[in-house]
Amino acid sequence: MSARSTALIVTVLVGTVGCASLPPRKIYVLDNANDAAMGASAANAAPVLRLERVLVPDYLDTTDILTRAGGHELQSSQTGQWGERLSLGITHALRADLAVRLPTRIVAGTQPTDNAVRQILVSVDTFDVWADGHCILTANWSLLEKDERGAVLTEHGAFTTPAASGGTPGDATVIAAMADAVSQLADSIASTVKRR
Repeated sequence: MSARSTALIVTVLVGTVGCASLPPRKIYVLDNANDAAMGASAANAAPVLRLERVLVPDYLDTTDILTRAGGHELQSSQTGQWGERLSLGITHALRADLAVRLPTRIVAGTQPTDNAVRQILVSVDTFDVWADGHCILTANWSLLEKDERGAVLTEHGAFTTPAASGGTPGDATVIAAMADAVSQLADSIASTVKRR
């Protein structure tokens, strides 16, 4: 066997052992199981709001947990990932948060609902966690009548969470910051619904 072949086999073996020694990536979701359970108890006769799937920029709609490393650079977590695409994760978390904040209404998914009074459309412009752990979420949302002819109200908001204490944030800190930003968004959308 040549030295070149031996070196190739050693390289493959080292690479295989290195991959085998990595711990499995943890799987995360944005919604809180407790909030989802609380939201499920709304009365059957309550008016229905239909939350459409939240729109996010294409580069964010992945199962990778991304953080901003600079003005144009994103880093993917090596230790964790989303259990679903981010657009679905935000939608599920927002639906659960809204159900808690609007207990006299049923917040439904995108399935057709005959008694849906209004629809909620949400479009996320930015959803970034930076190296120091602070998170920025900017979004637009519209409340539409059942016939979808026009928006009752359209609003925009920017939501931030503070920087993490103690160095570079881990996955759990990133997820908590993002969940808190979605919760702030839910507060604003609920306030819009209550005013109309």
